[in-house]
Amino acid sequence: MGDGRDVFHEPAERALIRTADVYQTNLDEGVAGYSDTLLSIVANFTNSGKPEGYNAESMVGKSKRGEVALRLFAVVGEPEDGGEPRFLRAGFKTRGCLAMTACASVICTMIEGKTFTEALAIAPDDVKAAVDGVPYDKAHTTVFAVEGVRGLVGDWYYRSGITLAELNEKLPCDTSSVACLLCEHCSLRDTRLDMMVDEARAKAANA
Repeated sequence: MGDGRDVFHEPAERALIRTADVYQTNLDEGVAGYSDTLLSIVANFTNSGKPEGYNAESMVGKSKRGEVALRLFAVVGEPEDGGEPRFLRAGFKTRGCLAMTACASVICTMIEGKTFTEALAIAPDDVKAAVDGVPYDKAHTTVFAVEGVRGLVGDWYYRSGITLAELNEKLPCDTSSVACLLCEHCSLRDTRLDMMVDEARAKAANA
């Protein structure tokens, strides 16, 4: 090929994942900084993709200075006897780094069997502990995992016909929070905007 750059082969020392559900866009130089627990999760995950019968999905991510994103899919059980919805099964798709894949897999495991209230109580530090830490420049991946759960909850409520006022009460968002600022792309934010537009159109039509 001459002296030009070989664009068809990746350096041997770079860890790469290319599957139907995981696309590693950030080509980490080796695995320095990753815990053995995190690497084991990445090497052995079995909960990627869309679980059969999923009725909620979400997306969170960023594209500036490297694309990192996750999509979550969940089967949500209908509330019974005045209770609240519960996550039955969950799956994921990711683009980005090893940390994002590990955090996405872990958060799916963490929310299964939990009610919405229990799942929403999971914090980024809980995800960080579950993967035994992430490199300092990957801290956003734990936030994305948690915000993805909020997106799942919001999507399920939206599909159930909730009003914007009810959504804001059940799932308030602080647009000036660190989590919101980190999430350049957020399906929950998009859902709110769509609902605001729909309500504005309805008011205009009835004026």
